[in-house]
Amino acid sequence: MAYRSINPYSGEQLAEYPYITDNECIEAIDRSAAAFNKWRKTELKVRSELLHSYSAELLDKKERCASLMTLEMGKPFKQALAEVEKSARACTYYADNAAEFLEPVLVETPSSKSRILYEPQGTVFAIMPWNFPFWQVIRCLAPAVMSGNCVILKHASNVPLCALILEELFRVAGAPGGLFQNLFITHSQAADLIGSARVRSVSLTGSNIAGEIIAARAGSSVKKCVLELGGSDPFVVFADADLERAADGAVTGRFQNNGQSCIASKRLFVEDAVYDRFMDLFIPKVRALRTGDPMDPATDIGPLVNRDAVAELRKQVSASLDMGARVICGELHSKSGDNFFDPMVLEDVPANSPLACEETFGPVLPVFRFNKYEELILQLNSTVYGLGSSVWTSDSQLMQRIVSDIDAGTVSINGFTRSDPMLPFGGVKESGYGRELSHYGIMEFVNIKTVSVFE
Repeated sequence: MAYRSINPYSGEQLAEYPYITDNECIEAIDRSAAAFNKWRKTELKVRSELLHSYSAELLDKKERCASLMTLEMGKPFKQALAEVEKSARACTYYADNAAEFLEPVLVETPSSKSRILYEPQGTVFAIMPWNFPFWQVIRCLAPAVMSGNCVILKHASNVPLCALILEELFRVAGAPGGLFQNLFITHSQAADLIGSARVRSVSLTGSNIAGEIIAARAGSSVKKCVLELGGSDPFVVFADADLERAADGAVTGRFQNNGQSCIASKRLFVEDAVYDRFMDLFIPKVRALRTGDPMDPATDIGPLVNRDAVAELRKQVSASLDMGARVICGELHSKSGDNFFDPMVLEDVPANSPLACEETFGPVLPVFRFNKYEELILQLNSTVYGLGSSVWTSDSQLMQRIVSDIDAGTVSINGFTRSDPMLPFGGVKESGYGRELSHYGIMEFVNIKTVSVFE
């Protein structure tokens, strides 16, 4: 199947691009290798100027970029604008801080004077998803390029226009040819790229299934991987929490990006003592969300990415209902259109049901009561995922205790889970490995070389 851009709101096909040939794929690798030989020797000042220019281009064209995002995958336009702005900030962050991150470290041992150097690896192969089509590319591209590498992008097949404008603006910003290339390639060609001797590492954001395939392929070629995979993040409200703020946080944490986010709050746990009070605050906020045209600034919930996504979510909900779950907000069949799934909240959800155990990619939220701390922790850690988590409490000792007990890459206290260029981001268990963002993120794309001079 070719790369097709189809508006999930209108059903209109916007564009179609054929796969490139095997020879064109080889030529792209050649261009990347040639570009790397030059780019690795460029001064950090030059790299920084490029990323600053790229950040400026993204901001200057943010309405155009956001529109493409909304048209291709249904993200509400106001959220798409925020994604472009965040992507630009990440470019600025690495442009301003990479020199410090990559500064050689001097170490004196009893037998030597040594230096630790941070050198580029080569070509980074980025395999990226549709749900944050700018941000997830940029958080790989910015540190990889700033540390002296080149990047080849295989974007999701339903957001080719986003992929093309990311490449176009990078070129307009002054990037030399071959430094960043978007390729419309097949899965077979992607496997060949991973196996190429000139591709040194792979960065994937995607599903667990994709992670298993990519990791196996990379492992057979002894390639380094950064994997950011799925999640089933808990959102925990203790009795002493600010319930109004927690209710607002739960709405944003679950329903932003139409609920299609790896770090969305996908399981809500509320302490029994405040359960009814919290739900009285929370449910009206969910019902107030406006569903409709994602280009309308007033829209909170747009369409899901396609009918397959709607069918999968409906299947998970139906199976959970059959097992005893109960709907307290929303309907199984949306009145808004074929690609819509209206916000839904359920309770009495069995612990072994799909909504409790699987990742749900859409605006559906199961709610669970809890009384005992130890039982809560068992529930929080019961899934195969470990990406993020959100905990709401005013008890400082409880904060320290639960931070240690939750098995996840991120714990957000009194706030919903989000990523920030200044903080490392990634998961544990089947949510992946490696870290993106901050100085830890740039370390994923360098060869940490030790140089020792013995006396």
